[in-house]
Amino acid sequence: MAANDSSRGGTNAWARPVLLAVSCIVIGFVIGWFARGDGGGVTLPPVGQAIETTATVAPTDTTATSAAIDTVGTTATVDTTGTTGTTGTTGSTISGAPARDQIKLVVLNGTATAGLAAKTQSQAQAIGYVNVGKGNAAVQPTTIAYYRTGQDAAAKQVAADLGAQSEDALVAGSTIESAAVTVQPDVDVVLVLGG
Repeated sequence: MAANDSSRGGTNAWARPVLLAVSCIVIGFVIGWFARGDGGGVTLPPVGQAIETTATVAPTDTTATSAAIDTVGTTATVDTTGTTGTTGTTGSTISGAPARDQIKLVVLNGTATAGLAAKTQSQAQAIGYVNVGKGNAAVQPTTIAYYRTGQDAAAKQVAADLGAQSEDALVAGSTIESAAVTVQPDVDVVLVLGG
């Protein structure tokens, strides 16, 4: 009987620690997966774009016209001649609007989502805007392109490219103007991201 107990104890001597270690790894993985806070989703950048260490997407090749990504059965197509803005996807040119590289644009984050202005700034630069500043604004429910006098066509272009729901005149002395001119004093259009 003693020999039988030692052989059974010998098997359990290595099986229990191994089973315990595997269980701890699995439990740690599951807890880590849920603790990430992002629902576990994975977002891949379009082909031809690099991932920055701040988790924003910056283009490395703006000559590409389109790219497709297949992520777990879902296909997304991105047209880099248009936009991948907050909600807009048109990329069409607005009649009477200056060229994108001539519009002095400031993007202000009016949401609770950190880094949204920087992401939109990168998206604007990827489609041809060169004078783009970024900052923060008070939270607002919708995305609006505010324009200086005479820049309403430029605001329509920004709205079409970056997904603003409307355009409105920039009021001199307003908090939006104050926030924008600290970033770029001669701003034409201020895109305030809302949501």
